Amino acid sequence: MSLSPALSRAARAFLDLDITDMVRKSGVPRTIIAEYEKSGRIPQRQDIAALQLAFEEAGIVFLPDDGNGPGLRLRRGIRQAWLRPEELTAENDD
Repeated sequence: MSLSPALSRAARAFLDLDITDMVRKSGVPRTIIAEYEKSGRIPQRQDIAALQLAFEEAGIVFLPDDGNGPGLRLRRGIRQAWLRPEELTAENDD
């Protein structure tokens, strides 16, 4: 399954990540992510793969189109792994 602009936006929203967070996690430049999510620019294949991998490592499972459109969900047993530095405490150490 290929990551669409809509699924990228939805995955970021689901994980409560902004574009800056995705730049850090995926290594994909900010302008590429922003333009892709607005459907203005088709990124190179490796950029799409890096974004999808970053989402999957965060616990997103992409669901294939079952006739009603593709979707996503959070993998069972995954808590939101993306913490901002100011949110780090001894309680959420892994």
